[in-house]
Amino acid sequence: MRTNKMFCVITMASHKRLSSVVQSIAHHSVSALSYVHPHLSEACEKIGLDSMSVILLAGNECPSEFLGNQPLTLGLRHLSETLANLLIKEGFDPKEIKLAKLTFEFQHGKLDHYCSTCTAELTSPAGSIYRSRVNYLGNTEQNAQTDAKTRAV
Repeated sequence: MRTNKMFCVITMASHKRLSSVVQSIAHHSVSALSYVHPHLSEACEKIGLDSMSVILLAGNECPSEFLGNQPLTLGLRHLSETLANLLIKEGFDPKEIKLAKLTFEFQHGKLDHYCSTCTAELTSPAGSIYRSRVNYLGNTEQNAQTDAKTRAV
């Protein structure tokens, strides 16, 4: 019985920590600190996409069609480094994360390129999925579904 209680405490602490990390990276992604969203929004608008998913911690964060966009390439690399640092601070090895994905959604023609929503998703070593969706005002949104055209990298 004692072992089970200990296991529950460890699991809950891990859950809270990964929830915190996913919330932090979602907020960071749409803030002026990352400076990814205006470049990604403009690049996506040019090719007719309302959203774009990028995979972090994989070493090739920038979509191939945007590799010539240096601010975007550098911004995505920095976001990946920021996520790795957040994970390390919370006691996780970034290599253990099965998936780290950010999906940016844009409202082309309605809002400027600085206005986007980001859904961050982390898949833990145990297979649990943690999501947080944050809009350009810094508000956490409840619904992580979208009808926008999306292409995953």
